[in-house]
Amino acid sequence: MFFNLNELVKKELSDISKMIKVIESSYKGSITVSKGVIIKNGGNECLRIRCTEEGVIYHKRVIHNGKRTSVKLGGPDNDEVIKIKQKKYDEEMLNVLIKNQRVLESIDGKLDLYDPDSIDELLNPLYRDQSGLVNKAAGVVEPEEWKRIIKRNNYPLDDDSNVTTDGMKTRSKSELVIYSIIKGYRVVFKYDMEIILKNDAGERVKICPDFVILCNDGSIIIIEHLGKLGNDDYLANALRRIHIYLINGYKLNETLFLTADTINGKINAEAVDELIRKMILPRAKRY
Repeated sequence: MFFNLNELVKKELSDISKMIKVIESSYKGSITVSKGVIIKNGGNECLRIRCTEEGVIYHKRVIHNGKRTSVKLGGPDNDEVIKIKQKKYDEEMLNVLIKNQRVLESIDGKLDLYDPDSIDELLNPLYRDQSGLVNKAAGVVEPEEWKRIIKRNNYPLDDDSNVTTDGMKTRSKSELVIYSIIKGYRVVFKYDMEIILKNDAGERVKICPDFVILCNDGSIIIIEHLGKLGNDDYLANALRRIHIYLINGYKLNETLFLTADTINGKINAEAVDELIRKMILPRAKRY
């Protein structure tokens, strides 16, 4: 996936700043941050533990009349024990937040974007690729998972089904359009194939994605086209299938992409092409 890293850095800096302020305000001055350094105005309380017949008992080190001693507090649920632990946790959190804040501030606005469109903009117009045929991701492996996807969906297709330019039958005109877009980019993919996943009970179930795309790193991307969302039975079945994908580790807009017809049964090929070109092609294996 490609993101605007500078925007992410700004967002993270904003979130870190808010977290620092919340922790500071909760201690009312006993912990403050000045010039990137934690200042402890309320001392540094230390806990000790002793194992007794009662269980683990916490003691607090204190200075009394110039001598170091300890005061018995109680078990893990003692209010003061919890308070001291919370402060230690928050101090450690502040340390990490401040460290990350410094690093992010040093790179804020300085990162170059590496999505395909940004790289194309850096090129002389002569070398810019508008066809999508240039492979914009590195690394090719021979994945075992891909080799196992060999069984075609045995749900029958009518003799008068839609037919692609390479003779493949598709279940709808919309799937024919998507098939043609993927094929045009010379992506390694399979249409209407069977894969085996697991359901909530851990049982093996057969799922037949519309499109399975091979990535350069050996993983696969699934595209499901939802063509009859106005049909309640179709929608319920689609939601069950999507649920199976999600519990098997597929992530929306990363390894699982959904396209759909309009309520009138139309498809926006331009939008599908943009999705494939920007979100999938950088990772897809090409032939």
